[in-house]
Amino acid sequence: MLWEIVVSADWRLMAITLVLGAFVVATVLIWNRSRRIWKRIRIIETRLGKMQNEITTILQLQVAMIMKLNANSRVEIDPRSTAVETGGGDVAGQTMSPRTAPARPESAKADKSGEA
Repeated sequence: MLWEIVVSADWRLMAITLVLGAFVVATVLIWNRSRRIWKRIRIIETRLGKMQNEITTILQLQVAMIMKLNANSRVEIDPRSTAVETGGGDVAGQTMSPRTAPARPESAKADKSGEA
């Protein structure tokens, strides 16, 4: 009878130990994972801060260039309508649309095609 009490107490102790061990392992794994995620977030925030500073610099340069162009030309340029296009490098430039030929009237087009 005493032996049965000892055996049943051993199993209870083993079950409690197993549950506590599983809890500790899960806690350590979750903690390590959360620390890695936290570090990644910090790295991303640092990179985004640097990119924001670069964008601010580019926009300031753009405003200065527009002001200079406005001083030298008679045509007004609206800085809100100008766009900056960045390529793979660190240099930004204004977007340029190709020049188009002036539209010819339909009658002029018909005359040209009829003569040729």
